[in-house]
Amino acid sequence: MAKTLFETADIRNVAIIGHGSCGKTSLAEAILFSTGATTRLGDTAAGTSTFDFEPEEVKRVGSISSAFAWTTFDNKKINLIDTPGDGNFVWDSFAALRGADAAIVVISAPDGVEVQTERAYKEAVTLGIPRLVVINKMDRDRANPEKCIAEMEENLGTKVIPLQLPVGRSETFVGVVSLLQRKVYRYQLDGSGKHEKEDVPADLVDDVDEAWEALVEAVAESDDTLLEKYLETLELSEEEVRGGLQNAIKAGKIVPLVYAAGSKNVGVQALLELMCWAFPSPLERGPVTVVDPEGNEEILPVTLDGPFVAQVIHSFIDEFSGKLSIFRVFAGTAPDDGAVINLRNEGSERFGSVYSLRGTTRDQVEKAVCGDILAVAKLKETRTNDTLTISGQNLSLPVIQYPAPMMEYTLSVTQKGDEDKLKVAVDKLIDEDPTLSVGYDDLGRKLVLRGMGQAHLDMATEKMKRKFKMAVDTALPLVPYRETLKKKVMNIEGKHKKQTGGAGQFGVCFLNVEPLPRGTGFEFVDKIVGGAIPRQFIPSVEKGVRSRLGQGPLAGYPIVDVRVELFDGKYHAVDSKDVAYQAAGSKGLRAALEQGGSRILEPIYKMEIIVPSECMGDIMGGITQRRGRVLGMEPIGTKTIIRAVCPLAEIQLYAPDLRSATGGQGMFTMEFDGYEEVPSNMESKIVKESPFSHQTEDDD
Repeated sequence: MAKTLFETADIRNVAIIGHGSCGKTSLAEAILFSTGATTRLGDTAAGTSTFDFEPEEVKRVGSISSAFAWTTFDNKKINLIDTPGDGNFVWDSFAALRGADAAIVVISAPDGVEVQTERAYKEAVTLGIPRLVVINKMDRDRANPEKCIAEMEENLGTKVIPLQLPVGRSETFVGVVSLLQRKVYRYQLDGSGKHEKEDVPADLVDDVDEAWEALVEAVAESDDTLLEKYLETLELSEEEVRGGLQNAIKAGKIVPLVYAAGSKNVGVQALLELMCWAFPSPLERGPVTVVDPEGNEEILPVTLDGPFVAQVIHSFIDEFSGKLSIFRVFAGTAPDDGAVINLRNEGSERFGSVYSLRGTTRDQVEKAVCGDILAVAKLKETRTNDTLTISGQNLSLPVIQYPAPMMEYTLSVTQKGDEDKLKVAVDKLIDEDPTLSVGYDDLGRKLVLRGMGQAHLDMATEKMKRKFKMAVDTALPLVPYRETLKKKVMNIEGKHKKQTGGAGQFGVCFLNVEPLPRGTGFEFVDKIVGGAIPRQFIPSVEKGVRSRLGQGPLAGYPIVDVRVELFDGKYHAVDSKDVAYQAAGSKGLRAALEQGGSRILEPIYKMEIIVPSECMGDIMGGITQRRGRVLGMEPIGTKTIIRAVCPLAEIQLYAPDLRSATGGQGMFTMEFDGYEEVPSNMESKIVKESPFSHQTEDDD
């Protein structure tokens, strides 16, 4: 494994995709072990995994971010990308998929095609990535490959072409029959990967012949020349089948199917042979689409000696050694002096040492060549999705568009004095995971972390504590309720009089106060005539009124949608001053609210919810239970878009609820729509639970 620099034609970039717990990581570990990259079969639960090395991954026994490892087989360098399959983290896999030239789609034999398998598969199709399906966990109880194949055709719209037949299933699964070699790979079941090649037993000959005929037909249909010959002769030579199959897989015209039991290292040797033979090199994938500064698309040839163009597909921060930027080279070779340009911010960066990764292990390489996936440390202003190139080249690779966050937490430091450090730690989190974002809760005066769901945010805060030594308390943000006036009140007096022996304070104002339509805000109208209040003190009255708007009399929430008309007042030549009229204005509005009565308003959000059509009824019922209103729906293929409005208080935890109700297939976006009055039966509860003190002081 000493050699780390390979020619572009000998590189294979392979992403392993699929639903959570389908065995992606165990299959990847078996590949590393079988090729000699590791000395034992890694296991996430035992904490020995090369890919799931984060403590949070060991704790939950599953991947939460993409991980990278290189190995060699048949004189080829294989860059493996093990991607997460949980819906909270799947967007990280979509970003890493941009660096792949082929994808292994892993399906659990007992569980069939699951939600995230479908999403990842469709993303690979969109990117034009050749695919190979592995039905994994063939050694488990209830293994049902026939059901998996049927679901692939029904759910993925893909007819897979078996290149193997399984030898046994569940506890009797011991290997596979290779149709191309007409041999049985029979494995030892101790995880060693040791196997023997045998002739096909008599009881499987008919099945092999039938599968071979299906393979020949599929290959013929993938190529016009081969199809013409097949229609004339009803046969193709073995050489024609192999050559046609290889071309069809690389072009994505045929999706081959094989079998494995990754945790026992069964079927992996045959898979490796197929990967190196049938998966395309970066040169064979051909040119890539890029975007010029005006947003126009162009085609960038994959050239070995052209301008250096690379894209960061993942970022990782190690608490000891800092940030690693993992990038795919799409054209050219990194300059010898390491000077590159980040096209997003037009900033200069400099490569130091460049590494091939194997989990947390770094193997230094001589240079970054076209097609390779490598890592470089401590790029200052570079993040995932950024295009790195050289001066004079201005073509950017397309970036992944992340969805809007679906849930948020407020963050509070557990140690006093760490407030300034908190923002730095959050920025580092977002640098590593672009699906996170940060905001600010004006009402609660706290930093807000936004993400794709509850598990996503929980993992992020655990990482922040471990990596950046920043422990935080989390909570749902305060619902930004508002208060408003119930009815119009007239001729309200606001009076402030104070005498302490010296110069006193005197100010009187008379107000008419009325509610305004929702969303209007606050309006102050000066109707003073005849100098009842000197002109210089009218802004003082308004300032006092505005100060009272900050905290309502019911639950302490801000007051909105009121019109205050100042029409009269009183003045004292000596004691009237700015502070007195501010107090008078504040008292006047308080008196108006007491006389006119107050109501609490709650924020209402517009929602677009995308769900499988079969879940539509349950989701609409759930919206109604949350005091929402369904406005309409629109079918889009097998899914339905539901448009609704709903109180924010009812949907703060909607992300995990929707994921549970739809098996992880549902997504939603939300946008502020306005305020509506809270139902009277809920008002007392909001008042009781308000974190704010109510304005009952005398203001004297």
